[in-house]
Amino acid sequence: MPIKHVTQANLTDCGLACVAMIAGKSLDTVLRVAVKECGYPKEGPHTTTDENLFKLLDHFGIKYGKKQKVKTVEALPPLAIMETRKMPSTGNSHLVVFERTADGDEHALDPGWWLKVQVRSDWNRIKLDTFIPILTGNESTSKKGSKTTKTPVTVTTADEAQVKVTAAVKPAPKVAAKTVRPAKQKTPLATDDMTAPDTSTSLADEWGDGGTPTSTSNTAADEGQGDAA
Repeated sequence: MPIKHVTQANLTDCGLACVAMIAGKSLDTVLRVAVKECGYPKEGPHTTTDENLFKLLDHFGIKYGKKQKVKTVEALPPLAIMETRKMPSTGNSHLVVFERTADGDEHALDPGWWLKVQVRSDWNRIKLDTFIPILTGNESTSKKGSKTTKTPVTVTTADEAQVKVTAAVKPAPKVAAKTVRPAKQKTPLATDDMTAPDTSTSLADEWGDGGTPTSTSNTAADEGQGDAA
């Protein structure tokens, strides 16, 4: 579901506006919680520290990961609170919400009321510094950032299945029939009749010894902190 944009009310409550966008609440609702639970002055300033940002996210039941450096926009999670580099004029940074929609559109929801276009994708102008990943239920994070573990899948082909069936059937032992040789007879001396020896043919039955093929399957397998305005 697309994030509903919220505009900040003053120069220091961009953090509160980002929490309001993530939580789906109004800016006034988040401000009341910040005053009550984080000790924010009701009339401002409303500069948001990392500690208070985490308290507000916890209050609204929003799960998040560890703050880390932005490397590339493509490497960002689908939803995050991003911090820009500190502004020399105030010493504070500016917070925006990063969103990647289901169709792959990547943009920043900037709460700044002074901007003509608050949904931005001019990454060459947005000087991104750090981000806090917001968990939406489809990903998990560790201390080293988000990781996705893929479970290897072993596919058995029809040929492999046939090999396994063949391997399960042991071939019958090879049996060779003995050859019967005729007995030798002595030739009598001084006789005119010669008796030829009897011979019998040998009979051999040959059993096929099929080889068993072998089936082989291969199995495959930063952090910054500061006040935000």
